[in-house]
Amino acid sequence: MVHWWPKNTFLYTLAGYCNAPSVFFTLSGFLITSILLKDRLKSEKTGVNKLLVYVNFFAKRALRLFPGYFLILGIWYFTRPGSEPINFKYYLTFTSNIYTYRIQQWPALAHLWSMAVEEQFYFIWPWVILFTNRKYLGYVITLFIGMGLISEKLTSDNAFSAMLTTNCLNALAGGALLGWLTITHSPLLSKIYTPVSIAAVASLAILLCQAIFHRLYFIQDTTLATIITIWIILFFVRKPESGSYLFAFVLDNKQLMHIGKISYGIYLFHFILPYYTYHFLQPFNAFLGLPPVSYDQDYVLIFENFVLLIGISALSYRYFEQPILTLKKYFKMPDAKNHPDLTNILKETGVTTADSGNYHEHGVSNGDGI
Repeated sequence: MVHWWPKNTFLYTLAGYCNAPSVFFTLSGFLITSILLKDRLKSEKTGVNKLLVYVNFFAKRALRLFPGYFLILGIWYFTRPGSEPINFKYYLTFTSNIYTYRIQQWPALAHLWSMAVEEQFYFIWPWVILFTNRKYLGYVITLFIGMGLISEKLTSDNAFSAMLTTNCLNALAGGALLGWLTITHSPLLSKIYTPVSIAAVASLAILLCQAIFHRLYFIQDTTLATIITIWIILFFVRKPESGSYLFAFVLDNKQLMHIGKISYGIYLFHFILPYYTYHFLQPFNAFLGLPPVSYDQDYVLIFENFVLLIGISALSYRYFEQPILTLKKYFKMPDAKNHPDLTNILKETGVTTADSGNYHEHGVSNGDGI
């Protein structure tokens, strides 16, 4: 929602350096890779065809993401509240990130570029995780991280290059590598925690220097945000499920957990909402006797839009998204009788149930958001 905030404020500037897309891509890479690896282990033990694993995975992702996405496209298509350029063929094919890069300006529904990157990742990544020889999988994931870093470096002079899928690979594959370590090599997690923590603190310091002093641009903010996110995920992966931890009162807050559930709706609606609310909220505020201010400085309007956004997203989840999600039950991994369950499979690979389950707690869950 940083789009709503006055552009001359420190908060707006700082939010730009926090690089929310990189945070999201890192978390997504971790969760998706963990899910795919567990399904792969199960399929190899039960004899389930890996193509079926891929179909089930993609179908469940489509049920979660497609309805809301195409709803937003439909709303924009039939109402056209803005004058920004838009080419619907790119949005219908989940290539709007390429469209934005080609025209070198922000089009209508600009925020959906990250959805395009995510869908391209969903299309390709299962083939990597499900069919790469397990012996080489870690190396292949690391190779993707390197590809992302190189692509980012080669295109760093272009302001719109961050939305190229290749430039997002360091975040996506960085999270994926942590997911691979969690599922298959849990003892290594303890060894990397200290160096990752040091790297995260250093990354945070560099980000602050970039935001405040406009120095230390030798590392992209996307990479810095990825390192910090990996450290946060690693913190929860290592934490005992029943143990207390710093900021538990915030991260275990039920209201925030509910925000997490409706976060996909927040993502979809936040960009277009002001197009529709501006024309009736300003007269409404004038009726209340509030002093008129310029649109980009109207904090009352921002607050009103925020309340409406939460309400609309909650209604969307309850009455539109959630009923569709019940169809996921038709795309479960089939269980064969007399085959070991997932717990036993993980034990055979050296991963304890605590190792494999921790990241489902405290908001790092199965992706009911986006």
